[in-house]
Amino acid sequence: MSTFSGILRTGVNNYTFKNWANIYQIKPELYFQPSSIEEVQEIVNECNKNGKTLTVVGSGHSPSDMCLSKDYLLNLDNMSEVLSFKKYDGYADIEVEAGIRIFQLNEYLDKQGYNMQNLGSISEQSAAGIISTGTHGSSSLHSLVSSQYVNLTLVNGKGELVYCDEKENPEIFKAALLSLGKIGIIVKATIRAIPKYNIKSVQEVINFETLLENWDNIWCSSEFIRCWWYPYNRKCVLWRGSKTEEPVSTTVRKSWWGTTIGRYSYELMLYVAVTVFPRLTPYIEKFVFTNQFGVVETFSKNPEISVSSENEKSALSCVQTSIDGLNMDCLFSQFVDEWNCPLSNGPDVLRKLDEAITKAAQNNEYYVHVPMEVRCSNTTIPDKHPDYSKRTETSAGPVYGNLVRPFLDPTTTSLEYSEKVTNDQLTLYINATIYRPFGYNTPIRSWFSAFEKILIEGKGKPHWAKNFIGDISMLPKDQKPKNKYKDYDMYGMASLFKEWFGPRLTEWQNVRTKQDPNNIFLANKEWCERNGLI
Repeated sequence: MSTFSGILRTGVNNYTFKNWANIYQIKPELYFQPSSIEEVQEIVNECNKNGKTLTVVGSGHSPSDMCLSKDYLLNLDNMSEVLSFKKYDGYADIEVEAGIRIFQLNEYLDKQGYNMQNLGSISEQSAAGIISTGTHGSSSLHSLVSSQYVNLTLVNGKGELVYCDEKENPEIFKAALLSLGKIGIIVKATIRAIPKYNIKSVQEVINFETLLENWDNIWCSSEFIRCWWYPYNRKCVLWRGSKTEEPVSTTVRKSWWGTTIGRYSYELMLYVAVTVFPRLTPYIEKFVFTNQFGVVETFSKNPEISVSSENEKSALSCVQTSIDGLNMDCLFSQFVDEWNCPLSNGPDVLRKLDEAITKAAQNNEYYVHVPMEVRCSNTTIPDKHPDYSKRTETSAGPVYGNLVRPFLDPTTTSLEYSEKVTNDQLTLYINATIYRPFGYNTPIRSWFSAFEKILIEGKGKPHWAKNFIGDISMLPKDQKPKNKYKDYDMYGMASLFKEWFGPRLTEWQNVRTKQDPNNIFLANKEWCERNGLI
């Protein structure tokens, strides 16, 4: 019989939380799945009484250890209702319980004839989780996913219900839009959606040097754009998409690793490479690229032109739903280190990465996995909401939910908004992925450390949720390093984060302290300390 009383009796005491990549797992003292705001408040109040910390977990797609806690974990899957749906001229505002998964929200919006304005690579996160670490898509016109959010309601560390938007409690809003789960528990959110649209995209093979030569003209050529880089092939795959009213294509692009044979063959080949013979890696990646995309460069400077391809595997033009167009198959378990930098620094950064990858392979030092995803966003903010009255269902660009920048937004703050978008407004994201074939912990430290050094030189910063490594020299002066680190363990980046975020970090900390005076949400305190958050 349980020794707990009240709301604590609803907690599960033999639950093991694992993140999606199965890199980390933890068995908390209690695991909760509340069904109401009142239950969330009760749980927070019990934490205050018992001196426990509380961490919210969702889909577990963040590959880092920031959510690990031996105290209490809380999941909002039972709070997934749509609370209201209000149509306006050119957009709609939808209020939801914050535990709703994005794929569930997508399904609801689709029935109403609406879509999310922009998405990341997956739709498994919750409405609260997708903004809590700074999720972004890939567009020269759209910002972080949080820019679609009109307001938030959260339960703070005192058990109070707090409403915030850009006018009411704006400082709390700016802290909660990228909170890392340390400000409070987001229980409700209002999200701004737009009329349903499909995406017509062109996917082309482009040589690495061709990409760099055309850098100034590529990134603003379509509303949605992303690039997958295959260093050992000296090639990339460039995907560009725009809104369309055309119907979804009856045929889809061929995908070798989208087949059961292709997927498991790739994983098996990688397993052999990482466990037995690493020098095989470049040959495996070349084989995979050829089977997936062919070998012929098909790039056209005009993405609207359907180029006659010598290789049908390129499958240039395709119309998909917005969800299918923006989401992607992430294959299998992986370590991920993603950084952003000003897009204008991109060519220099990519050349240095290319040199490092080539030299490392020649010296049998380390090998990279593919693709390396290269994306962009526009996190500059106008002074006021633009005029949306002339928008159509296929109009490019956002209908902003808010015009504030989260305190912990890692993108460059010096970029200035312009109604006419150029590369000067854009942020570049580069994603280094190392797979864990069949759960094997492939070594990452040498490659990720080299990757981070180059990005730091390029004025870059890491994505909060990913496997950034940092360095022992960046730890706080009063924090001793561990006696032993696993290859994939994070050192931390406290000194750099304090330098980079400066007053914005101080403002975030001030809000955090006021909203959570008893540090209920400071589970895994060591993670916060090694990264300078407290």
